[in-house]
Amino acid sequence: MGQLKALLQRHEAFWKHEEKGTPLVRVRSGRQRMRFENVDVTPEMVDVAALTPGVGMRDEGKRLIQGDLLHTECAFSRIPWMEAIVGCPIHSGADEAMWPGPVLGSNYEGIDDLVPDEDDPWLRKLLALTRALVDANDGSYLVTHTLMRGPVDLLSALIGDVRMGLALYDEPERIGEVLARAAQAFLKVARAQYALLPPFEGGWAPWTYSLWAPGTVIRLQSDSASQLSPAMYAEQILPHDRTILSAFDYSILDLHSAGTLHLLPVLLEVEELDAISVTLDPYESAPTVEALIPTLERVLERKSVSLYGQMTVGELERLKQALPTGCLAIHAVVI
Repeated sequence: MGQLKALLQRHEAFWKHEEKGTPLVRVRSGRQRMRFENVDVTPEMVDVAALTPGVGMRDEGKRLIQGDLLHTECAFSRIPWMEAIVGCPIHSGADEAMWPGPVLGSNYEGIDDLVPDEDDPWLRKLLALTRALVDANDGSYLVTHTLMRGPVDLLSALIGDVRMGLALYDEPERIGEVLARAAQAFLKVARAQYALLPPFEGGWAPWTYSLWAPGTVIRLQSDSASQLSPAMYAEQILPHDRTILSAFDYSILDLHSAGTLHLLPVLLEVEELDAISVTLDPYESAPTVEALIPTLERVLERKSVSLYGQMTVGELERLKQALPTGCLAIHAVVI
């Protein structure tokens, strides 16, 4: 219990951007998968029982404390839950990647249905999976909200990337309505999950980062802002992201090393945002870990940072040496 208390104090310091201790580090192991190939995916196809067994069994791979971080579980996050819940059809390809299809009409028909009813089948399936994880838990993990894509990602899914790019210029007020409803849908789905998530030592953890927070906490992403300028993001997207960020005690927003780091100057000024996650993209065009260090140093002056992705042992050691601060969490898949 003493070890856990000391660790949670380090986690709390992370969220409060307090320079205490050394980086929080965990090496992530693999997780269970369910195969979907070349098929339109419906909620009836998601087997709660198949995705739940074993998560509550104590073994070395499923102990609560893993390195400096915590073992977490969430509802099967390969499914684009938010896109499905707002009405997008979901298709899985040969590589098991799942993507949504656009659903709003040319005159935005369907906009009134974006915020889901309690009996929405995708929402009910998400909650059934979450409840099963909670029921199976023997204390060896924390259950978190699942992967939830943000308002701009939902906008892109609802109308398609090309139409979104044009509509942000041609129909900003109409697009603002879609984004506002997307934010409300996000909050409704997040709160429905939180209604099932028991607190742990007075706090919760956000999706995938294995970081406990001393209150409610949300993980947000705005991946589709990769095609937007910082000014356009700040003017048209950020107000809706703020709606979500301000609804929780703590928050973290994910950026991709090869896609959305250009938003940093805007995000560093957002008071409601406590931490920034940087996902390491595997593309050849993505910056190396070494090349990212100066950027991470600048971010750490203002916000705590969670770094997530594949790296070598040498790169992990380099990060710990170059950025020796408890405001940094490293969730590594060592290759």
